[in-house]
Amino acid sequence: MTTFFLLWILATVDAAFIGYREAAGRNALIDKGRYYRWAMVRGALLGQIAVGVVGAFAIVILAFSADRSSLIGQFEDMGTRMLTVFVPYALILFLAFLVRLMPSVDLRSITSVIIFGPFTLIRPVVVIAGIIWGLLYGPNWITILLAALILFLMLGFEWAIGKRRLLD
Repeated sequence: MTTFFLLWILATVDAAFIGYREAAGRNALIDKGRYYRWAMVRGALLGQIAVGVVGAFAIVILAFSADRSSLIGQFEDMGTRMLTVFVPYALILFLAFLVRLMPSVDLRSITSVIIFGPFTLIRPVVVIAGIIWGLLYGPNWITILLAALILFLMLGFEWAIGKRRLLD
């Protein structure tokens, strides 16, 4: 259960940051703190739709499964392996955000250039790598379907928010 909780936390934080990125540069306010906080809250809330779709899919699959405990174990193993890719990525971003709390404009600018820019660029690669690593444990048609849904939602979420301008 801890694995699923950690994946939910990471998905929620990821969605919040997507909300922030999609809101960046779209407002002429000088003091944008409240604007960005609200964009992150909306991103996190909208991310719950994607999490809910994955959860509903898993529940339906489990409801029709002859061996639920085995399938839950497979989901847990897949999720644990995915965390070994996603957690280090998230920790680096978290540490960069801690640096941004310092009052130095130079340090905040450096984190944008060295961490946030490149890590935003490689996010799709990290998502794909995490899902592939999760599947390597022992793929079957159910875990492959679940992984494909997660991949579609994780990569499609940012595109959908940007395309629809849901956070403006």
